Order: sequence, then C-alpha cells, then structure tokens
Amino acid sequence: MRPQPGTVLGGRYELISRIAVGGMGEVWKGRDSVIDREVAAKILKEEYLSDQGFLDRFRAEARSMGAVSHPGIAAVYDYGEETGSPYLVMEYVPGEPLSSLIDRNVVLPEADVLELTAQSAEALGAAHRSGVVHRDVKPGNILVTPDFRVKLTDFGIARVTDQAPLTKTGQVMGTAQYLAPEQATGKGSTPKSDLYSLGIIMYEALAGRRPFTGDSQVAIAIAQVNTAPPELPTTVSEPIRRLVDSLLSKKQELRPESGEALATAARALRAGDVAAAEAAVPQMIAGAAAAASAHEAVTRAFNQPAADGTRVMDQSEASGAAPATAPATATLPQQQDPDGDLDEADEGTMSTGAKVAIGVLVALVIAGLAWVLWIFFGGSGDPDPQPTGTPTAEVTEEDATITIDPTAYIGQSEASATRNLEQLGLEVSAVEVESDRAAGTVADVRSGNNGYDFQEGDTVTIEISTGPAEVPQEDTQDDSGSDEDSGQDSGQGSGSDDGSGSDSGSGSDDGSGSGDGSGQDDGSDQGGDSGGDDSQNGGGGNEDGDGTGDDDQSGGGGNGGGEGDDSGSGSGGSEGGLGGLSEQVDSTNGGE
Repeated sequence: MRPQPGTVLGGRYELISRIAVGGMGEVWKGRDSVIDREVAAKILKEEYLSDQGFLDRFRAEARSMGAVSHPGIAAVYDYGEETGSPYLVMEYVPGEPLSSLIDRNVVLPEADVLELTAQSAEALGAAHRSGVVHRDVKPGNILVTPDFRVKLTDFGIARVTDQAPLTKTGQVMGTAQYLAPEQATGKGSTPKSDLYSLGIIMYEALAGRRPFTGDSQVAIAIAQVNTAPPELPTTVSEPIRRLVDSLLSKKQELRPESGEALATAARALRAGDVAAAEAAVPQMIAGAAAAASAHEAVTRAFNQPAADGTRVMDQSEASGAAPATAPATATLPQQQDPDGDLDEADEGTMSTGAKVAIGVLVALVIAGLAWVLWIFFGGSGDPDPQPTGTPTAEVTEEDATITIDPTAYIGQSEASATRNLEQLGLEVSAVEVESDRAAGTVADVRSGNNGYDFQEGDTVTIEISTGPAEVPQEDTQDDSGSDEDSGQDSGQGSGSDDGSGSDSGSGSDDGSGSGDGSGQDDGSDQGGDSGGDDSQNGGGGNEDGDGTGDDDQSGGGGNGGGEGDDSGSGSGGSEGGLGGLSEQVDSTNGGE
C-alpha cells in the first residue's frame, strides 16, 4: 500500500499529510474518526514488506513503545495492517525535532541544554526500568513541543531485555555519530549506551559541532572507540564540561549510573548547585580528580627545584655526601691536603659522579617531557582504547560504493540533507524547483549515472522546494460569440410589444435577423434578456416570435418564442428569460 492523503487505516484513521520519511517507514499526520483526535501513523515502506526482518523489527517497535508509559515518550495507541502493510498509530506531538533547533541556532544556551538533557534522561530512565534500551538516541528522535517539553520517539531498533535479539552477534545498530563504543564494536547495548548518546547530543548543542567526525560511517565509529573527544569551548562552565566528560567515558562504569541520576545532576547544575550534581553523579568528581592529577604532573615536570642540579656544594656537604650524588653542573671546590696540593684521588671521584648524575637527570627530563606530551597530545587517558595511529582510510576502499535512499531525504531541510549526505563522503549541489512541499525542504533527490549508487566525492543534486506555483485564474466570462459553436436555445419572454404578428428569423454569424410584423422593434439582446446587451453563440436556428418590427439578435439562437422585445438564450437546452431586464448581461456558449 502506498499511503496518500485520504487513505483510511483500520476503518478509522484517516491520513491527512505526510510528516517525515524515516529509515523503515513514513510518518503521517492523521485523525481518528471514532474519538475525533489527531494521531500520528507510521507505515512500513513498501520495499520492506517482503523482508521478514523488517516486519519483525516494526512489530518490536510497537511492543517496545507499548511497554513504556511516560510523559516524555510518545504513546502508542494502536497497531494493525492495511492491505498487507503494517502500521503503528501513535500520539501526535506538535513541535519539531531537536535536530531542527540545533540546525537553526547552532549553539543552544546552557540552561536549555540542561533542561532538555534532564527531560530526555528521565524518559530514558523510564524505558530502562521497563527493560527497553532505545539504541538510537539522536536529535532527530527527540521532539520538542512549543512549550519546551520533550517526547522520545522511534524505538524502531530498541532492544527489550526479555526478548530474543533481532540482530546477529556483532551487528552494529544505530547512527554512527551517536554510537557508544560498545555499540560500535558490536558488543551490544546497555542503558548506559543510551546515556553516552545523550552525552554526544549535549556536546553538539553546547559546541555547535559533533565531537567525532570522519570521511565515512565506519571511520566515525572507529573514532568513537579510539579517540578522546576534543575539549568543549572554554565558554562552557567547568561543571557542565565534567558532566559531559563523564557521559562520554569509553568505560561504562565511569558514566552516570542511571537516567534518573543524570536528570538530577542536570537540574542541580541548572540551579547552580554543583555539590548536589556531584552527589548524583560521583563520576564528575573522578573526572575532576583526574584533571587535577594531570595538572599537578605537568607542574612537577616543569618546576623542578633548582638545588637538584645547579647549586654549589658546601664543603661540609661535600665531606658528608657520597661522591656519586655531587651536583651535575656545580663548580666543585678543590680540596687540598695540609701541604696545599690537590688531592688527585678526590678530584677523580667527583668527576665520575658528575657524569653519572648528568646522565640520570637528562634521561629523567626526556622521559618526563615525553610523558607530558603523550598525555596532552597523544593519549586519551584511558588504557583500554588502542592508539589512533592507523589511518582511517584503511577502513574502507578508496572507491567504495555509496548507495542512498532518496526518500530518506525528501522532506528534510536543505541544511539537514546537505549535512547528512556530506557525512557519507558526497558533495551536494542544490537547485530550486516549484513543488507542493514546504519552501526550503527537499522535494526530490536526482539520480546519478548509476542511479543512486555513488562513489566517495561524487556530487548529488537535491531539489529544494520554493513552494507551490501560483495557478493563473481563468477568465470565465466570454464577451464575444463564436462562429464555430452550434446549439439550440429556446426562450420565452414577455415584455413591451407594440403590435402583434408573426415573426420569424434566422440567426446569422454577425448577429443580424429579419422578421415580418407590424411596427418596428429594435433590440440587441445578450443571453436571453431584452433591453440589454446579449450575445449568443450557437448554430443557426429558428426563432418564432410574436412582436412588432425588426428584431436584431446577436448570434444564432435556438428555438425561442416570446412577445415583444425578447430573445431567449440557453445552454444546451430550454431556458426562459424575463424580457425587459436591461441590467443583466449574459454570455453563453451554445452546445455546452
């Protein structure tokens, strides 16, 4: 079934307009005719109807969302099938996805980010308590209502803990930019995987960019596993940076314990209570301790006491100290014997100690500098992830084929579609077209030389709607007769009559007629009213009238009878007109 406006699902849900196109299906706005309320209907795409895996996943979404009841999660009302196409009826949420807010504003205020995070974390916590892991938390699946309330949607790839998995071992599910490291490596998802994805969203909303990027989805996933996120801008307050760092930890045990704990910490930071936030998420303190430890190490490395290598040794210190620990660069006093001669043995011993000390200190300084540089530029601070020395280009072949689904981009804003295509390694060209879609959204994606199969670096052309074209208004009034139309009209009328007699005439193309009678009557009629302007298009006909004088008739009339100054006109049939109405102007096409 291909949904369109007016389609009725299950005998009660009438589709009104399409809202969006997702990976598995289309989402439509509709109305429940039974209880008269707005709903959202998600319908599985036609190309997936024969794929049992997608059918199972679609049904699993209905079960997952139906298992959770929370104000922050879009409610499920019904599930059914129409002509073999499964559909899911959900709560209609007015508003827009968080991705649109970020696209429009780039960077959101800290207070708004914390509030959105708190509401999203509460909703995820409710799902986790019900045994449901979302596995695809991203800005496009977080709807924000006009009163700034959050609704989580699209549990299409959610995993229910007490159900058999729908994916094979090692299969990666989710969107690469928001994948947790354990998801990227195919090790499965946990509630803390959803919290990691929420941390990516926080980072993006605060910094105006995502922390991990790459030339392909695979390269981005590898960066999620191996690379530490860049530091947030210094304009972000330090406690919020520590909260984001705890969410983006590669180790799950270093992330917040639950969605509820994260919500408590976010609201505490919004209120300025850092201690309450640290009590809810102790991992923030661990992050602070790690930062302090690194700072202290750097301080020690670059602020060694000068006495360790440059002071002049006192005689008393020299007599009590071991020769090997003599200063490396000191000006050593020459010890003399009672006779005033230099003690050669002592001089030789001090020279050997100085050389040993110089070697040890140089080695220590080099090792310390190397360690400090590795902390700041080479390592992530986590022993588990592997070094990032392997180029990401080895992940995919240079000429790897990229296949896109054009329907997935139709309806998106130009900025969103361009960003999503560029993340696949494609160049984007936009052209404006007239379309019935909203202005500024994608109306279509043009195919390339190989259909929708592209190579990295190829250009994809997207059509951006400028809105529907204005339909010119048709001129419904015809001021002149037509020589090519024919028809018969009959009319009756009564009016002023100067005499009685028999009047017969035949219409001609120039609208002239002749009649026999007594008296004289000049009339020019249009459309069946005497005393006015009347033009009638039609074929030749007969007009019998009882009147006086000559009667001028424009066009060829049908059969008409009347008294006085009257001519009747009609459209393909019999029409009676009241003579003598001089104000009305009629124009009719005979034979219509």
